[in-house]
Amino acid sequence: MNVTPGPRRRPAGPHPEATAAAVPAPRGTESGALAGVPAQRTAADVYRVSEEQVHRARMAVARNSLDSEDCRDLLDMLGLIGEAGEPPPVRR
Repeated sequence: MNVTPGPRRRPAGPHPEATAAAVPAPRGTESGALAGVPAQRTAADVYRVSEEQVHRARMAVARNSLDSEDCRDLLDMLGLIGEAGEPPPVRR
């Protein structure tokens, strides 16, 4: 058996799972920022909550509540449910 002792070495070159998002964008595009990196949020964007975030928060509350009444109370306290036909308070 011909085994070389010692640590295994990583093959040369980029990681096989590396994506194009890790490669810098060419100069002149996206202000030289990395491709796939979101733009910085403005002050108005900081307080916006997407529908997906509301859904994920509701699901987390439902998974961790004791019963349906506990779930409804928690959702109401967090502003994740609103009146019929209106968006929840967290989305206003």
